[in-house]
Amino acid sequence: MILRKGLLLFFLFVASFVSAQNVNDAAMWTAFSFSSDIKDLTPWKERDVFKNVSFHVNPEMRFNENISQLSGYFADIGFENKWSKYASSTVEYRVGGRREESGFSIRRRWSIGTQLSLPIKDFKFTTTTRYQIAQVRTSDLDLNSTWRQKVALEYAPWKNLSIQASHELFFLPITLENTNWRSQISFKYKIDKSNGISLGYLVQRDLTNADMDFVILTGYKWEFNKKKEKSTPAVQ
Repeated sequence: MILRKGLLLFFLFVASFVSAQNVNDAAMWTAFSFSSDIKDLTPWKERDVFKNVSFHVNPEMRFNENISQLSGYFADIGFENKWSKYASSTVEYRVGGRREESGFSIRRRWSIGTQLSLPIKDFKFTTTTRYQIAQVRTSDLDLNSTWRQKVALEYAPWKNLSIQASHELFFLPITLENTNWRSQISFKYKIDKSNGISLGYLVQRDLTNADMDFVILTGYKWEFNKKKEKSTPAVQ
């Protein structure tokens, strides 16, 4: 019942904007995530040195023009430190290419952020604050210098399946003017102890020109952990 109500509210929210805004062609973002605790990647016997630090590499491809054209590709390389059960921080570097008229141009940016989580039975509420630092300003939200504030609610009453909804706001670095928002809903399925897949839908709006994007989200995650059973990434 809760799942049905959540889906209904989300799609009613999306439908309320479609007729009144400039809607771009359908898009799809396909993401991969490979991660591991640092202590599992090093031969050092003193494993407590990096006890709460993890490393990740997250490549992604983005398609537009009704999912017929590759519009960009990139990879996020970063570290996360878990300070406690409820708080963590990250530092991340992104490098990739974005399609321009003359071809793909290289884009780079850094980001730092903190996250607070509050689990309550089958629910988990999280809030994430991030600051992006980019060398060149573009029309791509994820490659500009900006403050980002995100809230998310995850519902996981099932063993291997969960549903998450989130809303994120983007602000200019100095004036803190709200320039964009992004909402999404996704389903996550845990295949085994190391592998997982996800499917979702994202809506984002540029408040400066009323443009809206509707994006299908697909994802695959592989986590390496010596404590878990040995696992080979699934063939896609």
